[in-house]
Amino acid sequence: MSEKPAQELADVREELAKTDKELVSLLANRMRLIREVARVKAAKDLPSFDREREGAHLDDLLSGAREAGVAEDLVRDVFARLFAASRLEQRRFLQARAEHFSIGIIGGTQGMGAFLARVFGDAGFPVETTGLGQGAPAIEVAARHDLVIVAVPIDVTVAVIHEIAPHVRKGACLMDITSIKKAPLEAMLAAAPEGVDVVATHPMFGPHGVDFDRQKVVLCSGRGEVAFARVKKLYESFGAETIEATAGEHDAQMALIQVLVHEKTMVLGSVLERLKADLGRSLQFASPIYRTELAMIGRMFSQRAELYADILTFNPEAPRLSHVFEQEAAYFARSVAMSDRESVVKRFRQVADYMVDFAAWAKKQSDAILDDLVRHG
Repeated sequence: MSEKPAQELADVREELAKTDKELVSLLANRMRLIREVARVKAAKDLPSFDREREGAHLDDLLSGAREAGVAEDLVRDVFARLFAASRLEQRRFLQARAEHFSIGIIGGTQGMGAFLARVFGDAGFPVETTGLGQGAPAIEVAARHDLVIVAVPIDVTVAVIHEIAPHVRKGACLMDITSIKKAPLEAMLAAAPEGVDVVATHPMFGPHGVDFDRQKVVLCSGRGEVAFARVKKLYESFGAETIEATAGEHDAQMALIQVLVHEKTMVLGSVLERLKADLGRSLQFASPIYRTELAMIGRMFSQRAELYADILTFNPEAPRLSHVFEQEAAYFARSVAMSDRESVVKRFRQVADYMVDFAAWAKKQSDAILDDLVRHG
């Protein structure tokens, strides 16, 4: 009686092994097609990452999974790895064929400057860094490179620009990477000589990861279309999704995205400190979304106070948004203090009406995040 089940199992395993080999063959063909995609993108100066295309393709795949009775989580996980491998293959192809030029990074010994130096250097770009007593004087570094990047803290960015910009050579490009854009861009345009191109940029991520895969970078045009296109192509060849904006629009958006969110997170951390909350015990009770919130609070307070102080106090739009934040917090504080349930419901519904279209997208996005946290967190 034991021989038949054993033979049936052997037959199924043989068919499974054959299917797995077919999958490997399909994967090889998929990578061949990806290299062809990379070739076409390189010829047409297209970025390696297309968020809209990738999202739409994944939606189609998940729809097919539901029809086929395959778990969506499995398809999502498998194609997340495949998409990542595809993007990496495309980035390697684009970088191998990219125009190489020399890069000098003022403030390139720590933080984002050091990250950029590593990424560009690993890809074969000649990179020179200076900062914190290391390297040649900043004005010398600025004078001898094709692309000069100012990567110093926000509070000294404008002063450093005025110091080094006059020494940037004609035909080169001066660029900054700070999280505010209006003041640095004005300083670069004023201090850099005619013939020096200017681009203001803001990488919307921290100094971690292999490169800029799936990260966003804001570009603000200053002077010189050729240099702007070169900087845009440089970021995109390392996987970034670039967004073009004026300096004023950038600062207004950062007031929403950075100032408002960081102030909220800082307030939450301050409340926890005043309460002397037992965070370890709290985590034992925590739902995935609360664990994520606590993680983001802890992440902020593991970093430099000066970084967040500069983000909150240097953005020209910050005072107005902070005042509105204070008003809304006071509204809910009064409602809670008075046990005024109806006021909470009324304001909640007003916000829900405002967000009705956005909320559908947000629910879908947050469900995917929470599902991933439950499975892997």
